[in-house]
Amino acid sequence: MHRPGGHSNKFPNLANARRWAQLSASRIKMAQTFLTLEYFKTSLIDAFFDLPDIMGDSTHPQYENLQNDIKNINTEDLELFVAENNIDRFIERFEDKDLQKRRFYLIEKIRNQIAIDKIDILLRTDLSLPYSSNNLRDLSILENSLVLASDFLLYGSAFKYGDYIYHLCTSTDASNSSYWIAEAIAQLIRKRNIKFKVRLDPFVEKHTSDYSPMFYKMTVYGTKLDWEKLLDLKEDEHGRWMSERQDTQWTDYVWRPEKDEIHFTCEELPSLKDILYRGSRYFHAIFDKQTGLIKHCDGAIRIYNRYEYEERLKFHIRNAEVRKTGKRIKLFQVDETIDKFDFMKLITSFMVWNHDVYDYFN
Repeated sequence: MHRPGGHSNKFPNLANARRWAQLSASRIKMAQTFLTLEYFKTSLIDAFFDLPDIMGDSTHPQYENLQNDIKNINTEDLELFVAENNIDRFIERFEDKDLQKRRFYLIEKIRNQIAIDKIDILLRTDLSLPYSSNNLRDLSILENSLVLASDFLLYGSAFKYGDYIYHLCTSTDASNSSYWIAEAIAQLIRKRNIKFKVRLDPFVEKHTSDYSPMFYKMTVYGTKLDWEKLLDLKEDEHGRWMSERQDTQWTDYVWRPEKDEIHFTCEELPSLKDILYRGSRYFHAIFDKQTGLIKHCDGAIRIYNRYEYEERLKFHIRNAEVRKTGKRIKLFQVDETIDKFDFMKLITSFMVWNHDVYDYFN
């Protein structure tokens, strides 16, 4: 069983900066320990949808814990949250406005803490969740904490091992951020038996009898680029899209010709205020000029502390310095040949909600 090693880079004091960031994350732990946190951490339904249902169901096992959490929210923290997020405009139609303020506050705090705790686990170099589970004791763990999808049975777009179900790790702090890429991966496995390596979500391990996932609908697409032009590249072709979303700084991409290959790299950089809760989304692929097919493809997140983030802002994804910044966590990898359509399906699914990527591949 492989246990991932440490990370190094050339920037001075980055080791100390990372330790500082991890300590800072610990200090950001919620001032109040919510009794429902562990429940929502492992729930297959986002707190935004699940919490209101629990509030209205006195028979729910978490009902009393939720009532306690809502009641004990610090009033000063609540009012600051309401003012900063203009919550009043969302609760005009509700009779009990104080209760709705507390509901929005609790959802936000729980989501943020789940994201922080997940990043802490992904940064660890020892065997951690979900791989420390007794159910996975015989599972082979590969480099970068990836596992072979072929070691599991597909269960929709999830992965079944024994009597338990696991999910692909989320790519952002949104609970459904990997829903569409997981569907794309499952489709390629079923249709063409493509061998994927995947990173399992630390918090999802559900017995088949308890497994009841959410389903979402969205058109994720990609159509043909001018591939002939790309195959004739003699130097880097690159670009940057500034984001209109508040959680994203910008998206960089580069096509780099190297002998008989073209390397494509794309990174969606989060905003500074979001780096405690999510990493960037980082996509890489290698095209074979001789066959016109993709010979390697992987999707990852890159986790930055503030020092690393500020270093990253000085460069474009095409610059070598970028590869030395942050901690890259691979979520999936495939080393078999796939065609251009499958490549575009993977990247637009992985970069879900990034309309610049959609438009570029349209």
